[in-house]
Amino acid sequence: MLLQMKLSKILLILFLLCGAMGANAGVTFKFNAHSEAGRYKYTMECNLSALLTEINRAGQAGVPLNLSGLSSAQMEPGAKENLSNLWNNMAYFTCNKTTVISLCLNDVQGYQVRNIPVTLKFHEAAPGESNHKELVVSFNRRGTITGVRFAWDLQEDVSSMMGKSLVNGVADAAERRELLKWVEDFRSYYNEKNITALENIYSDDALIITGSVQKRVKKGPDGQNVVIKSTVVHRQQSKEEYIKKLRHQFRNRIDVKFDHISVMSHSSKPKIYGVLLHQSWTNGGYHDEGWLFLVWDFTNPDQPQIHVRTWQADEAVAEEGYFTLDDFFFP
Repeated sequence: MLLQMKLSKILLILFLLCGAMGANAGVTFKFNAHSEAGRYKYTMECNLSALLTEINRAGQAGVPLNLSGLSSAQMEPGAKENLSNLWNNMAYFTCNKTTVISLCLNDVQGYQVRNIPVTLKFHEAAPGESNHKELVVSFNRRGTITGVRFAWDLQEDVSSMMGKSLVNGVADAAERRELLKWVEDFRSYYNEKNITALENIYSDDALIITGSVQKRVKKGPDGQNVVIKSTVVHRQQSKEEYIKKLRHQFRNRIDVKFDHISVMSHSSKPKIYGVLLHQSWTNGGYHDEGWLFLVWDFTNPDQPQIHVRTWQADEAVAEEGYFTLDDFFFP
């Protein structure tokens, strides 16, 4: 009975503290009635309310984030750094709601909150860039914020991936959310220019293959160039070569988007996944689109690693088809 009274007092203090945060800051986050949140529900609500408050303060003023007011128990230092990098390298943003209500979803490592609407003010907008996006926020099992990123742009892809009872052998919904979270983080690492995270996520012996289409052309009767032969050429890089190239590219603004996702699991190695993505890449004045295939190893769920990265131009895929797990051998 005494323990129950103490727990009730703790919950009441958290509730009042969270209410005070929302009242003073202008943004209050709440889970809806169908959320899967556990005993740290109020902690997560308060932590996210405080973060959205600071996002709105800084976004409306057009100044850098000041996350020093959030303790490491509220938001992990690495998550603060990554969000600040995204903020400084890509865009300021604001949440245009005083109250945000959303689901709390379980994943393998903790919890996710999706569908937080934000409006962006780009430092350097790409042509056709939408300034309306959604945030995804991850928490550990103690309610600490562990990551903030932009959600997958096409909701129908997410609905398709999450709505099926079995997705190419990936049967568990929490496992699929974890995969989606890492893919969203992976994209965000490029937009943040987070070279350290990218060095960590690629294995030391990662196989990195890029494909290109080389064309032979001649003048047609009307004076226009006519393609007489197309050849698909592949180039292999080491992780060291790839990271060195990225460091050079990160001197300019990076904008990476994915508009398709397909996930498959290995037939005999349950922690190995193939992820096929259609990628739009903008780096300074350069732009390309093509198909990205990643072989992801989740043997260590705290730090999954990419063993294979291939990129093929749309035209290369038309010539030779997509890479799949069957194209690679895993001992």
